[in-house]
Amino acid sequence: MFSFLTRFFQKKSPPIKEKSIPNRLQIDFFNLIAHEEEGIFFENFTLFYQDQQTTIALLLFLPYRGLYFGETITWDYETLQKATIEQSSKKKSSTRLETTESAIHEKLEYILSFDSTVCERFFWMSALSEDEFDTLDPSFHSLLPKERLIFKDSSIESIHQKLKSFTTKQIEPYSSIKIIGSLQSHTLILPTDQNPYGQFLSNEQLTFLQTDYTDTVTTLFGEHNSGKSTLIIRKALLLLLSNPEEKVLIITPTLIGGEILRKEFISLLEYGALKIELTSLRFYAPNSNDKIEEMECFLSSSTILCDDAHIMEKKFIDTLINHRDKRWLLLSLFNIYAPINNSSIILYEHYQKNLITKKISSVREEALMNLLLALRGHLLATSEDTIMVILENEINLAEYKEAIDEYFEINCRILTREFSLQYQNIDDLILTTQEYTYGLHVAHIYLMVSDEEENYTYALSRASESATIISFSNTTREQ
Repeated sequence: MFSFLTRFFQKKSPPIKEKSIPNRLQIDFFNLIAHEEEGIFFENFTLFYQDQQTTIALLLFLPYRGLYFGETITWDYETLQKATIEQSSKKKSSTRLETTESAIHEKLEYILSFDSTVCERFFWMSALSEDEFDTLDPSFHSLLPKERLIFKDSSIESIHQKLKSFTTKQIEPYSSIKIIGSLQSHTLILPTDQNPYGQFLSNEQLTFLQTDYTDTVTTLFGEHNSGKSTLIIRKALLLLLSNPEEKVLIITPTLIGGEILRKEFISLLEYGALKIELTSLRFYAPNSNDKIEEMECFLSSSTILCDDAHIMEKKFIDTLINHRDKRWLLLSLFNIYAPINNSSIILYEHYQKNLITKKISSVREEALMNLLLALRGHLLATSEDTIMVILENEINLAEYKEAIDEYFEINCRILTREFSLQYQNIDDLILTTQEYTYGLHVAHIYLMVSDEEENYTYALSRASESATIISFSNTTREQ
């Protein structure tokens, strides 16, 4: 209707001028109503669909009612009291609210395949009282049905009652994760077998996404499995959705890590019915022979996001900082690796499940045999899960691969920094060291670790379900 009014002309008074919003009490009321009915309220909600973005001034979701969306009209009584409006003779076109409603339904239909969510519209007359509206010319009453208007002096009770009058209460509630998760799919953790409609990001994650960082070096701290990589890929997506001119460079410790993030990025686009120019997003894994400050992917980027920066060489990180110019540089770090500064964000939550772990004690010369025996029992129980064996260092990789291949008559893969999914596949059994596991999550890991190793939580965070720790000492077993 708001756009509909722009197709009318004013006959008796000067052109209507919009003023700043003088009263935000009703915004608090919308939030209270959402809280009371276990719903969600958004102000200035951005809906991304295909290559378009639509800003919805007010969006309210009530599980037993449906969706309500509206426009804010800031016209005041002084401007409107002598005005009348008539319908323009121009050919009718789609109004803004009609376009918005269509975008909402199209996105829900795309993601959910079938959707019957009730969707109602309203207006917030933020600078006009109900009594003032009653005294306006009847032409306003014809074009703005009073039952669809929220006034600057509307009480929370009257707003709630008016909203409820739009819809019939449902017997079964709508799912907030299905409806809001679909509309805000760029901030959603994608569906899994355990969460078929996805999972909401945490409040601290959403705060990071919604904050605008420019011309600064920002550090993002978090424990293992706190969602740092998840946030980096969604921040990149949000930047590109919001600004088609943006050029984002994501730096990852390994090639395969970047490929995994790229795959997740594509999955987000496909799931959320989103379109961007894919050449606007580049991935890079550091190489000791490269001069990043001279590379085209670095020079052309407007934002640089560096994941797990603590794994990379200090010289490389210093180069990023010294040559960033006025671009935003984000460094994702494990908590203990750098001091906190004025542009730091800390993720206090983490999402590692309570892993099922088994510990096998050994001596060094028997560690390989204990691994082979444990693998045999695992493979006999299930042959479908991907298994990753993580060694202490690269020295024993060739020896372990030869023994595993001969024992099981397979060809297991050794993962290094240069391993790429473009040319190789990850087989059922992966052999690597801890520094090359970035971005990987497999069903089960076997961690080979000496008793002197004090902290191996990073390696364990690579497992999604269970882990076996084979710890060994240098003591030779007595005969």
